[in-house]
Amino acid sequence: MSKFFKCLVTAMTIMFFATLQAYAANRIDSIIKRSKINDSSTIAVSVRNAKTGGEIYAYNQNKLMNPASALKVFTMKPVYDLLGSDYKFKTSLYKDKKNNLYIKLAGDPSFSTQKLTELLKNNKGEVNDIVIDPYATDYVEWGIGWMWDDDVSPYFPKYSPFTINNNMIKVDILPAENGGLPVIKNNSGYSIILVNMLKSGDENNFTISRQPWQSSDTTLFVGTVNQPASVMLPVDNTERYFVTCLKNAIQKSGLKYTGNIKTGQVLRTLTPVASVESDELQDLIAVTLKESNNLYAEMLLKAGGAKYTNSQGTTANGLELFKEQYSSIKSNSPVIVDACGISRNNLFTASWMSEALHKIYKDKNFDEYEKLLPKPIEGTLSDRLINISRFVRAKTGTMSGASSLVGYVTAKSGTKYCYAILIQNFDLPVAEIKALEDNIVNAIYEY
Repeated sequence: MSKFFKCLVTAMTIMFFATLQAYAANRIDSIIKRSKINDSSTIAVSVRNAKTGGEIYAYNQNKLMNPASALKVFTMKPVYDLLGSDYKFKTSLYKDKKNNLYIKLAGDPSFSTQKLTELLKNNKGEVNDIVIDPYATDYVEWGIGWMWDDDVSPYFPKYSPFTINNNMIKVDILPAENGGLPVIKNNSGYSIILVNMLKSGDENNFTISRQPWQSSDTTLFVGTVNQPASVMLPVDNTERYFVTCLKNAIQKSGLKYTGNIKTGQVLRTLTPVASVESDELQDLIAVTLKESNNLYAEMLLKAGGAKYTNSQGTTANGLELFKEQYSSIKSNSPVIVDACGISRNNLFTASWMSEALHKIYKDKNFDEYEKLLPKPIEGTLSDRLINISRFVRAKTGTMSGASSLVGYVTAKSGTKYCYAILIQNFDLPVAEIKALEDNIVNAIYEY
């Protein structure tokens, strides 16, 4: 083949792909600008070639917007890199010379009564005091800019070093019998005031709320009940709940103690007895991303922060790790205050997010990390983008008036793209917002 002919073929190939990209970009533009969502809401989009990092489509890409739970993609990556995919949280049991038993908590977001019982079974004989060491992380259990009325939602449980069973209890609601009132049952053993204002009706239509300005441990149930129902209710006091679970575990394990349950610090002079471990970090992050678990995100970032600063795990230390991870990004710096993205104080641009996705793509462990992201048919993408499920990995974000979708798609051409879509200030049904996001991703797939 002559040199001239080779140059001609190369030029024609470049022109073809340039034309194809222009067509796809025009299609995205048309999808956005013809949408009624664009009339009253803010839409921001940034699409980059994952390999080169070149931004091939942008719309309001430099506007600061709320990322919602899409933020988890970016906060979990530095934790994954620093701690390692096979990292495990270790909760340990110790004894001192006075026959006191110590439980050293690790800030494990997946810790459970079952694990605690398993741990206590390793002790032989009667003990005096049982001392809990909770100092792996700080006591801050609610994020900056979180909404107070979200604290009864199972998606927003409090988090703390005392985290166990996702810091939630199961509450059963039973319809009335023989003309009586509906019944609320709490069989967890955890003491909390449940105010029953339910009535019999034609359907289950009730609300659950707390009024912290009156009483933080009072939960109101208001509305009608027709069928049995169960709800997962976040606890109001994580330390008190942990002690309740500890007492249950003590009974199940057969452990005998003659003293008190209290908090204290494990010293190096203590004798190790046993330990229990969590699943590997890669599995915990998969839960965080695929189920959009807010508690896991906050606790994992604190664990990363502890390792990074060689000190106690705090959100502030975790955010130092985050900032170091993405210090090379040139787009406008974001405002970030939590790990899970539900704070109204978080502000990101679509351009920064797509550039961060490109950076993640260039990391040597990208293939491992990408697998932790949801694909269509699983997690929060279970009913979305099914038509191109083999070519998409993405993280959703949803909160009142804000929605997001970030991730990767391999186009028909074989080129991989990273994209960030942020939509904010809408009062339309969320399904319509998600449909617009999916249409944009389908248009990218056509590149």
